[in-house]
Amino acid sequence: MRIARIEGPQGPELAVVAADERTWQRTGVAAPGNWLAPGVCERVAAAAAGMPREPLDPALLLPPVAARCIVGVGLNYRAHTAEQGKALPEAPPLFLKHPRSLAPPFGTLPLHPASHRLDYEAELGIVIGHPVFDCTPDEAAAAIAGWVVMQDYTLRDLARPETLTIAKGGPGMAPIGPWLTTVESIPLAAASALTITCRVNGELRQHAGTTDMHIGPAALVHHVARHLPLGPGDVIATGSPSGSGVGMNPPRWLAAGDVVETAITGLGTIRQRVTGPS
Repeated sequence: MRIARIEGPQGPELAVVAADERTWQRTGVAAPGNWLAPGVCERVAAAAAGMPREPLDPALLLPPVAARCIVGVGLNYRAHTAEQGKALPEAPPLFLKHPRSLAPPFGTLPLHPASHRLDYEAELGIVIGHPVFDCTPDEAAAAIAGWVVMQDYTLRDLARPETLTIAKGGPGMAPIGPWLTTVESIPLAAASALTITCRVNGELRQHAGTTDMHIGPAALVHHVARHLPLGPGDVIATGSPSGSGVGMNPPRWLAAGDVVETAITGLGTIRQRVTGPS
């Protein structure tokens, strides 16, 4: 099931998106920031039954979850690690993105006043469905509620360990969506064989399979939850494949007017237009 969080007449609500990604069924189920709870997907499916299909309106899409914690994973794609001249770490480094950098799947991305080296990093996002910490591998896998498309926008001149949080935490730098695709629709095994693409102004920049991940989704949840408590709606960005601007010769940074489109097979597409400084 594809569950979108949309702006409804009475506030955020949930809608069920059709397989063709062109229509949805509004459910009237209220969607506060932390809407994931046991049984909610079944309630949403029941509420959608019999409701009319309406044309999907991207302008109404909100971030499908309002994560209290966004965990980033560095150096988790073999080719991306190689293009930066680094070695794969035994355990991928973790960092946090500011929750206020969360953004809708379609919208604008303001250039940051502190940097002119804005880069893109297409990623598969893991959405956590229930609290998990200090868990077994099986418990980690069971905590996955579903998947989202993500962009981990980065200010490359600030991308050092001591400044990584501000390099990745500015306004609009964590768009996710376009909806939550549940783990029942894309099982764990299938999530390890998806295709990620990123285009800038229509030019294909990133194209890779999640098979290039060094550490897969369930193992990442287990790794993160050894150190950080996770809860419903929290998101883990699983790392980015090769092809980001920093890996080009010379590097190519995003500029005002650029349009970044990120897609993952079976999960949908998100899109941002870069604007002037906020």
